[in-house]
Amino acid sequence: MMQLKPWYQLEGKVFRFRFGTENSEASREAAQTCKQFSPDDEDEQIDDTLVSCYNCMNRRWLIDGVECIQFK
Repeated sequence: MMQLKPWYQLEGKVFRFRFGTENSEASREAAQTCKQFSPDDEDEQIDDTLVSCYNCMNRRWLIDGVECIQFK
């Protein structure tokens, strides 16, 4: 979890991506440092670059952001 601190913050019980749903560059940087990254099914991926938090099977879409569930 510590390696993702620059990109994520804990809000209550939600480990939320700080950069919203449209910052692919930050999402790629975070995923490249994450040891738990695992690509989601291809039809669930939205970023053209595979290694991206937006493409990870451990992310969940929120109404206003992205949550990482790997640390629950």
